[in-house]
Amino acid sequence: MTATHVLPPGLVSSIGGAGDRSEIDVLWAGQVSKRLVQLRAILDLVQQRAPDAGEVAGIRHSFAALAAVQRRDPGAVSRLLSGPQVGAWAADCLRRLARPASASATPLWVHLAHLGSVAAAAAVQSDVDIEVLVPVRAGVVALPALGCAVVERPEPWALATCGPGRPILLDGAPPRDWQPVRVLPAPMPVMLDETDPYWRCFGLPVRERVPDAEVELWRRQLEAAWAILAERHPSWLTTVAASVRCLVPLDRGGRFGGLSASSANAPGAVALSEPSSPDRLTATLVHEVQHFRLYALHDLVPLYRTSAGDLWYSPWRKDPRSPSGLLQATAAFLGVADFWSREWPTAGRGAELTYARTVRQLRIGHRILAGCPELTRTGTALVAALGVAIDRLPDAGLADDVRRIAADLTAQHRALWRLRHVVPEPAEVSALATEWLRGEPISPPPAPVDRTTVTGAPGGDSPLLRLATALVEDPDSVAALADAGEVGLRYPGTDATDLSLLTGDYAETQATRLAQIAGGAMAAEVWASLSVAHGRLCVDPSLSPLAARPELVRAAWPAVANGAGAVRNPLAELVSRYVGGTSTSDSMRR
Repeated sequence: MTATHVLPPGLVSSIGGAGDRSEIDVLWAGQVSKRLVQLRAILDLVQQRAPDAGEVAGIRHSFAALAAVQRRDPGAVSRLLSGPQVGAWAADCLRRLARPASASATPLWVHLAHLGSVAAAAAVQSDVDIEVLVPVRAGVVALPALGCAVVERPEPWALATCGPGRPILLDGAPPRDWQPVRVLPAPMPVMLDETDPYWRCFGLPVRERVPDAEVELWRRQLEAAWAILAERHPSWLTTVAASVRCLVPLDRGGRFGGLSASSANAPGAVALSEPSSPDRLTATLVHEVQHFRLYALHDLVPLYRTSAGDLWYSPWRKDPRSPSGLLQATAAFLGVADFWSREWPTAGRGAELTYARTVRQLRIGHRILAGCPELTRTGTALVAALGVAIDRLPDAGLADDVRRIAADLTAQHRALWRLRHVVPEPAEVSALATEWLRGEPISPPPAPVDRTTVTGAPGGDSPLLRLATALVEDPDSVAALADAGEVGLRYPGTDATDLSLLTGDYAETQATRLAQIAGGAMAAEVWASLSVAHGRLCVDPSLSPLAARPELVRAAWPAVANGAGAVRNPLAELVSRYVGGTSTSDSMRR
């Protein structure tokens, strides 16, 4: 079993745009090569570490059967091997073989026998007769990209003989029931697959089988998404159509908004909750295709070195990210921004805010990426190409309030991240507290560093974003909520002061947050919105430690509050030094 591929010129720089079919063909060829290497590694590790499990599973016979099918129909086998179902299984199998003694509810031989299911699926698609062992999980046999056969087997795990013959035969008889992977046909076929046992690679709950009536809803949404791409994004249409093979429906689980994911181990699969609208679905497909392109490119030419070193700020996440995660996010949201750059003028003010915020996030993310030492030479070239594409994103015509809100959202996100993850040096905290208490000129804060070794808070959108989107889309409804004192009830995690921030009433926001902190509030959200409002009121925010380094001011605050003596609110006194036309040194001299 062999595969070859040649890297075309310009492959790296093409990631900054929509690319073309030739690029995607090369990336898919690379996935075939990767899968062949993985299969070889699985066989070798089985021989070295788990020969008994391999013997039970009949793994070498299954490999030989798959090779026989490939000789008859190499194209079909290559497509199956490179696809998401087989990729997810191969990676899972290698992880288990790397730790053969680790505890698992499922015997290793069940996972190894799944190679028989791969061979059987290839044989069915190629109309070739073979006979292989396949695993039965609680009475179900899964054939990748085809579906699930239900058989009369009460054991939690068993083996069955699949084939030869048509239709599918298991132990010489047709299955009791067959649940095929549905295909959304129009206008470009994409599988809707909730059947594969290895979708755990997404780390998210996959739905039970989608009812047939609901499948039609997915088909209509996808058809409308293809129409959007064809009409206004023909380059993306080519790339998305060549990249997306499978949609995996997720359990939304009560989360706000859509949920989507991709995996380096399952190329071509997009896991997502039921789409809320065609344009959101289209943006999701573009986003996840960018992940696939980067995953596949990194398989061919390393873009970064794996390191256990510093983690970095990502404008899209609450948690610190590795350079690889930041690079993935920048490439993915560049695709999203390119999509919304053509859509927001007709898609409403919510889309306009999405676009404006994404562009600001991209500029921040790219600046941080450019300083990551873990990038390889190819990764550095890719980051440069992404920077060129980011600079080309248009911003003409955006409403002033949308620009302002987008800026405040990104500033609040960064301040919140710093408050949660950046731990100031004790000497810095002590020096600030000393100067503050003595009424001395406060040294300008050192430039903030966007890296940390601290991990924590999971990813996800900010509650403030949900409120901001509602504000630009339906300001009257939000005003009514404010009048009724119900902002926090409708948008949990926010309060009336957050609304003051979003409407540009920075003085009110600052005053309220100062009073809350004087009363003992230490929550990161309170300090973050104070930092943003204060930064807006500052003559030069870079001089104010509260605007530039909120985590430093919060760390020093307990000592200052306890030692302030006659000063009624030392934080308010600190804030006053940087507003109203004053600077730190000027106000301290008076």
